[in-house]
Amino acid sequence: MKVFFNGNVTEHTSGEKIFETAKEDNIRSLIDRLSERFGGGFKDFLLGDGTCFFLVNGSGIMMTGGLRTPLKPGDTVEVMPFVDGG
Repeated sequence: MKVFFNGNVTEHTSGEKIFETAKEDNIRSLIDRLSERFGGGFKDFLLGDGTCFFLVNGSGIMMTGGLRTPLKPGDTVEVMPFVDGG
């Protein structure tokens, strides 16, 4: 599966925009894998209060189980920053 980092998320990945992993059970296990790769602070950033949201195959995870959203090989996950403005 491929994970794409968008916007200011790449500031926490040393500029990496794509991460590939063979298989993760769900978004939570993916976050654990990403924190192994990018450090524990990255997990805090991802789970911070309204910092990021996740898309799996183009759909938000809030309607598919949140952090328990199942993942399968071949899925595409996007990590997006919330955009604030007026």
